[in-house]
Parts: sequence; structure tokens; C-alpha cells
Amino acid sequence: MILLESISFGLAVFIGWLIFDYAKEKKWRKEKVAESFTAGVTGGLGWALLALLI
Repeated sequence: MILLESISFGLAVFIGWLIFDYAKEKKWRKEKVAESFTAGVTGGLGWALLALLI
């Protein structure tokens, strides 16, 4: 259950970050997609660690 929640949260962070970057620049750039992916992975891992600690 924790794994599914953390993956869902990471995906939501990735999509949100991607939309936010697109709204600022009005174009897709590889580096912005990579930054969004990094933020999503970091958010998912943080969510999983937080869930394990609580």
C-alpha cells in the first residue's frame, strides 16, 4: 500500500511540476522534463520514507 501511494504522489508531483514549467515557458524542454522527473522521484521517495516513519 505504501508503494502505491508513493508512486501516485511522485506521479502527481511530476505532472504538476511539468505543467507549472510549461505554463512559465510555453514550450517543452528536455531539461525541464528531467527536472520534473527528478522532483517526482524525490517527492515519491520522501512520501515513502514519511509513511514508513509514521
